[in-house]
Amino acid sequence: MKRQITTLSLLIVSISISAQMKYIPENDTIRIQTIEDVNLHKTGNPNKAKTLSTKSNLTVMENPQPIAIVTHEVIEQQQAKQLSDVIKNVNGLYLTSARGGSQDSFGGRGFTFGNDNIFKNGARVNSGVFPEVSGLERVEVLKGANAMLYGNVGPGGIVNLITKKPKFEFGGMVGFSAGSWNSYKPTVDIYGPLSKNIAFRVNGAYEYAESFRDLVESKKNYFNPSFVFNLSENTQLIVEGDYLYHTFTPDFGIGSVTDNATGVSRLATEIDRKQFLGTNWQYQTNQQAATDVILNHKINNSWSLNAVASYQNYTKDYFSTERVQWNYSSAPNGNLNPIWNRPVGKSYNEQNYTSLQVNLNGEFKTGRLNHKLLVGADGDYGQADAISYQLTPATLGVLQLNDPSTWANDGQIPDAQATYRRRISTKRLGVYVQDLVELTKSIKLLTGLRYSYLTNGESSDNVFMQNVKIPVSSAKTEDNALSPKVGLIYNPNENLSVFATYTNSFVPNTGFDYDTRAALKPSTVDQYEVGVKKNLWNNAIAVNLTVYQINNNNTYTTPIVNPTGDSTLKVYAGSVRSRGVELDITGNPMNNLSLIGGVSYNNAVYTKTPDNGFVEDQRLVRTPAITANASAFYTFTNFAKGLKIGATAFYTGDRKAGWNDVKGQKQVTRMIDVDGFTTVDFSIGYEWQKFSIQGKVGNLFDVVNYNVHENYSVNPIPPRNYYFTLTYKL
Repeated sequence: MKRQITTLSLLIVSISISAQMKYIPENDTIRIQTIEDVNLHKTGNPNKAKTLSTKSNLTVMENPQPIAIVTHEVIEQQQAKQLSDVIKNVNGLYLTSARGGSQDSFGGRGFTFGNDNIFKNGARVNSGVFPEVSGLERVEVLKGANAMLYGNVGPGGIVNLITKKPKFEFGGMVGFSAGSWNSYKPTVDIYGPLSKNIAFRVNGAYEYAESFRDLVESKKNYFNPSFVFNLSENTQLIVEGDYLYHTFTPDFGIGSVTDNATGVSRLATEIDRKQFLGTNWQYQTNQQAATDVILNHKINNSWSLNAVASYQNYTKDYFSTERVQWNYSSAPNGNLNPIWNRPVGKSYNEQNYTSLQVNLNGEFKTGRLNHKLLVGADGDYGQADAISYQLTPATLGVLQLNDPSTWANDGQIPDAQATYRRRISTKRLGVYVQDLVELTKSIKLLTGLRYSYLTNGESSDNVFMQNVKIPVSSAKTEDNALSPKVGLIYNPNENLSVFATYTNSFVPNTGFDYDTRAALKPSTVDQYEVGVKKNLWNNAIAVNLTVYQINNNNTYTTPIVNPTGDSTLKVYAGSVRSRGVELDITGNPMNNLSLIGGVSYNNAVYTKTPDNGFVEDQRLVRTPAITANASAFYTFTNFAKGLKIGATAFYTGDRKAGWNDVKGQKQVTRMIDVDGFTTVDFSIGYEWQKFSIQGKVGNLFDVVNYNVHENYSVNPIPPRNYYFTLTYKL
């Protein structure tokens, strides 16, 4: 509770200090609300947008990489409940499931997105939550490797959540949503001027939802106040607070069945998709409190400065049964009735994280050459605490696959004793420079270089219980790298861009070598990409095509046999090669019609693996070969004026659950086939004066399928469901 009060106090102090700033009228030289200046209408043409995620003044057509933008209009018309609903509109990204269904989890281009891939307003945030989407202005996705701009980020891409910002006119809305499984959600969004010199905005939401899964429920509170100040004719300050509290039931899904006699694993389809295999007392509670201060300053007509300071506190309190993996070999009746001992886990994690970045953008000439220059620096400091527990008992009885009477949910709550707290600090520093040189009116060259320094401090333990086994402490590690980027762009006009680019980056690895106990070295990543961006239909439609190859040159994994039980020990796994192609079609061919569509192909495999390593050229588990998305919404302007109808469809191709096979293994395979699936949502809405009502049928055809995670964790997707939203505009 003390930590919560401290974090809230920081938010209040930062807001109250900023409230003393002066005002410059909205129509003065500075571009008011730069943070919200996106040239998009409804779905919008992303090629015409001004993005924040590139940190530069480059247009999307000048940037040699694919960029996707999902606007708040799309989020609202699709009645998105969580970030994963929004991400499905981004071609090439696909949903997975996190451990225990504990957070939004997805991947792209063959790689999983984690803490190093998720940002909010340009600042890195902890991804171990379900972010609230009602407060988002838009979501920007930079696909592929982005180390030159952001340092050690995963190679699949970055997701930048842009929150709604204040306005200098009064407005807003109040809304109420309700739907299947006793879900309901009131929301509020109010903005306006406090005086001529200050504008504000307040977003808030409360959500309660049960689930199609028995005993699973969720409660969420969200509060997002922000203020904008114009300090001088050319200087603007934005101060924002963001608080999320979410408590819910961890859910490991239906699990898998392994027949050790044959070595074959499969989904436990004998279990109904609503059947919950945990207990009625397990829980996870996440809290995330953050504050951002954003400064935009126009030096002159050619140069501008942007700075972002951010602080975040994140906590996770987890106490739950663990994943289900039925095993025939331990069955009391031979191979007829596999059993599973239901283990229990408890942990507490806290992270305090502070970051600062400064970006200087300028345009100038050297002789006949035009330049668009970006010079920047960023740094952050994080401290992560993890408390471990000793549980008595450590398992809750035995479950038998063919005997539902053993699937009781009322197991006793184990006695939990904290054993030790491990603390690790992390520091990152980076400086970068990028220059777009206009060689001719049509040909442009982009070059960039970043120097990154990363250090993980020596872990320190505070032992609460003596005579317990504690994993080996980690020593201090230091890594640094140069991350170059070079791209060639053919941009004859504002409606066509053809590009080729190369990017090199590094991704730190956590843990220790299984044999030597030495800290793991970072992975190095090379990415090659060519693409075409084209505007059609009087610039209303964007058609973008990209082909890429990503080489992650050294990866590590948890050993198959690990008698130590220490999950921080890992073995060298080899390289990963990811190849793919993506086609996107987005825009508004008519003012009352919005379209989003795309299809992608990806093949991610292990290469150059050791003699006892993974089978080479075998598709990585959890990565679908093909994904596709389509969305169309039409608003009637004459007949039945105010009526809106729409449909969205999302396809996820065949995947493998479980583990990739290992050379020379005796089992047939450790992978489980999971078929591809398509879900279709149908929406209808009506607007009358200041009121609007929307309805949606999700998973219209009641498709049965699963999101997959490592270690055989398999979670059913929701069946057919209904959702309604009533809104009043202020």
